[in-house]
Amino acid sequence: MTVLLIGWVVLASVEHWAEQAPWPRAVPAGLLWACVVAGVWWFAEWTQAPVRTARRSRRGAPRDGARRRHGAVEDPDPHPHPHPRSSSTPSHR
Repeated sequence: MTVLLIGWVVLASVEHWAEQAPWPRAVPAGLLWACVVAGVWWFAEWTQAPVRTARRSRRGAPRDGARRRHGAVEDPDPHPHPHPRSSSTPSHR
């Protein structure tokens, strides 16, 4: 609905100023073009809805209670790493 209303105002203004149409002719012409734009917008949203639903269902529930990002690289070592050395432990450099 917002796309239709904003499109109507913008396209009626374009008809009036760019096409030099008087306001009584510009308003219905702007409404006609706004309906076309809103219809295309609605169609694009409607056709994308199944794609979004399929992506959500394909992801499924996260494993091990952790959420995974798409393309995330897992740590090859499944064992936890030891705690970092404290500052009093000498380094082996």
